[in-house]
Amino acid sequence: MLQLLRLCFFLSAVFALAAPSRAESLSDRRAAKETAQAVEIEVACGKIEKENCAIVVPEINAKTVPTGVRLKPLESKGSVESVNGLCDGDVQIAVVQADVLVQRVTKPDCTGKVAVLGSPLYPYEGFMVVRAETREDKFGDMIAALKAGTVLRVAAGGSGSGGEATLRTILAHAPEWKQLVDIQPDGSATALGKLRDRQLDAFFVMDGPQSPLLQEVRETVDPKTKQRVFKFLDMRPTSRLLDIVFNGRSLYSTATLESGWFSAIKSISTPAALAIREDYYKANAGLAGKIRQAAEDALPAIAVRAGAKPNWREEFERR
Repeated sequence: MLQLLRLCFFLSAVFALAAPSRAESLSDRRAAKETAQAVEIEVACGKIEKENCAIVVPEINAKTVPTGVRLKPLESKGSVESVNGLCDGDVQIAVVQADVLVQRVTKPDCTGKVAVLGSPLYPYEGFMVVRAETREDKFGDMIAALKAGTVLRVAAGGSGSGGEATLRTILAHAPEWKQLVDIQPDGSATALGKLRDRQLDAFFVMDGPQSPLLQEVRETVDPKTKQRVFKFLDMRPTSRLLDIVFNGRSLYSTATLESGWFSAIKSISTPAALAIREDYYKANAGLAGKIRQAAEDALPAIAVRAGAKPNWREEFERR
């Protein structure tokens, strides 16, 4: 009996060694090799939960990993800090608002240091949020209705955010507004609460069309009245802003935020762009080419996940 058991054990061992292994295939081996040899590159992209970090970088990364390049999201305060990081050499690549990029690279300390890699990614849109009972539907009318000696308290995301930079650009092109708007340092985490409690008059943010923050704005209702607590103001760009050119396209366009039977709320829009340091691009042209191609291939998926219309780029074409 003992000899029979030994024979069975021996035969089992032989068959186990002879049987083909299912633990690895050529594809598995190549994938493991690619993962081990992948070059990791940090990409500054704002808040981790925002589209730049949560959508753009992962979608591009999914296409670069098979080519040996892994993109790693690097959180920042927003587009301003990301672009400053590029200019100062603290990061090599960033996903930023195009208007913030243009403002910064025209300054002497950053001229010639940063370039755009590939096509626009998705549209940032400007959302001016106020309390629902606000009588005015346009930002200009809200300023015009101010009592003498008062100002409009507007939060815009805080220092380093793209929202603050865009709002300052809007005010710079509307001198009659500039002295009547007091920009507060509150970001989205506190701005809506302060707006509800009347510690703020408005909250301005540059965001993707379907961001979680905007869904919160649309869906927040008063538990008693069941009516919306917030609404958006019309803040469409002026002709002076629409005339600014970026890479052969308009830097700004007009976006429709909400449509009704007789009117629509419109606002300012600018593209998200993939930016790279010029010296890094020149020293790593092959790698940069992989990232650029991956970004181009990921454009449809990025647009869908960000909630952009299929033809959104046409809104920035020069007319």
